[in-house]
Order: sequence, then structure tokens, then C-alpha cells
Amino acid sequence: MNRKRLALLQVLMALSVIIVITSIEFVGSVRAGSTETEIVEYTPSISPEEYERRYKEFYGDTTKQMAEEGNPGELMLEDGEELFHSVDGSKGKSCASCHGENGKDLVGAATTFPKYDPEIKGIKTVALQINMCREKRMGAKPLKYESYDQLALELYVKSLSNGMPINVSIDGPAGPFYEKGKAFYYKRQGQFNFNCAICHVKYAGYMARANLISHYRGHADHWPSYRLKWGAVGSLQRRFRGCMKNTRTKPLPYQSEEYRNLELYLTYISNGLPIQVPGFRM
Repeated sequence: MNRKRLALLQVLMALSVIIVITSIEFVGSVRAGSTETEIVEYTPSISPEEYERRYKEFYGDTTKQMAEEGNPGELMLEDGEELFHSVDGSKGKSCASCHGENGKDLVGAATTFPKYDPEIKGIKTVALQINMCREKRMGAKPLKYESYDQLALELYVKSLSNGMPINVSIDGPAGPFYEKGKAFYYKRQGQFNFNCAICHVKYAGYMARANLISHYRGHADHWPSYRLKWGAVGSLQRRFRGCMKNTRTKPLPYQSEEYRNLELYLTYISNGLPIQVPGFRM
């Protein structure tokens, strides 16, 4: 009986140590009597410049050369241009009906997305804006997120701002949603008890098996992207879902409030970087 009690005591002590360690590492501490979480940020492991140096040292110019030889995303871009000029819906309009031939009135528009929209009282992404326009301006059905046509149209609209610097604002009503996106980025989730920042801030530039962990700045300037692992073009939010699956966390629906806030946070971090779509990734 004493041995059983001793064994139980040892197990409890071990669990206590694990809890203490987890509490020390936990990125947010909950204030007494409150549900608010105070974010404790990590010190970045490396600078963006050092990450680029390590990337070139490890991968060389492989992806750059493949993209130059032919990025399959360019084919989707052409289809997106066709969709932009195609009439759809009960009002007999196309995207070009409002935004001009070849999207001339949308040049530079994507640099300010995601942004706050008072109509939805939240953050609006380019993908969400397209579906809102289709329903209200064209009388057309919204496109299923991550479908071929939806990605093609988003890709074309974003391409109209290629080479222009990202200029997302978090002033005014957008501020609280930026903070929510940041909180989500630092929130530990899933069976592995991980968050986004552990990989992309604390250990960016280090190896995870055969992959170099990417730096947090520059995650939002090149989506939709063709990804070799997928063999297809996908959105930034598809990448969110993939990371959540990798950490044994239940993925959220596309264009959920959490993902839109997270996209705002990551895009703001990338302010000043030029939009370059379609991207090309491992």
C-alpha cells in the first residue's frame, strides 16, 4: 500500500513539474478575475536579412529558377483575368463593369487589404470583398472559398498591385482586430501546445526536419501561391489550416473571423514589402 502511495506521489510530482514548466513557457498569462490574456512576445531568433542568407545557403536559387522557368500559377492568373471580364448574376454585370477594363481602377487596391469594414463590423480580406461584390453588385452567387474560380479571381485582383508596397492600416477601428490577430498568433493550441510564434519568431531560420523554418516577416506578400507540396495554387488561409493540422489543432473555416484577424496581423508585419503574386513555394 505504501509503495502504491509513493508511486502515486511521484506521478503527481512529475505532473506538477510539467505544469510549472508549461506555465513558465505559456505565452499569455490570464489576469485574476479576467478572461483577457496578456501577450508576452518572443525575442526574434534572427533578422529577416539573416533568414534570407540562410535560405540561400540552404536552398540556393532552386525555387527562383523553377518559378522563372514557369510558375503554374500563371495559368490560373490568366483564367482569373477572364473571370474578371465575364458577366455573371442577375444584374448582367462583370467585375470590369464597375472596376474598369483590365481592372484599371483596382491598381494598388490590394495593398490596403485586409482592412476594417463598418458594414460587417470586422476585417475584410480581398477574397471576402470579391464575394460581397458578387452578391450585392452583380446578383451572383458567392464563390466557394479555395475553389479554382475563387482563387483565380483573387489572384488576378491582387496581381493588379504587383510590385507595389503593402500599406495596411491598423488605425482606428482596425486596431482591436489587429490585437486579436496577434493574440491568436501567440495562443498555444492543439495537442502539441504550439503557437505560430514558436516556429516563426522564436526558431525562425532553424531546421525542422529537412525544412528551414520561415521568418514571420514576409508571410503575406505572395499569396495566392503555387506550392510544390500541394501541386496547386492555394491561399494564405490554406497555409494557416495546414499549420494547425501539423500541430494537431482543429483547423477553422476559411474566412473565419480568427483567420481574417490573423491575416491582418501578418500583412501589417509585412508593410513595405512589394506584392508579388502568384508566389512559388516549396
